[in-house]
Amino acid sequence: MEPRSSRRALRHSLTADVEVVDLKSGIQIRERTNDLNLYGCGMNAATPIPAGTKVMLKITQGAEKMTAFGKMIYGRTDIGVGIVFTTLEPED
Repeated sequence: MEPRSSRRALRHSLTADVEVVDLKSGIQIRERTNDLNLYGCGMNAATPIPAGTKVMLKITQGAEKMTAFGKMIYGRTDIGVGIVFTTLEPED
């Protein structure tokens, strides 16, 4: 029997293009997601944005696109970054 995960939602492995914009500075980075769930996503990042930074995300995979606002939860060069969604439209 597997131990129960403490995560709020199941993570789905998803590789998609993501543009992240720091809402305060306007700095943009383009990376790739590595997972996604209802509450946020993880992505690879050569230069992680500091935790607490408010961001806008544009995630694209093929013809599918979504936009969300979020906050950086953690950022480490060895494991990537975690972003929690703060605003997400129902259709996204």
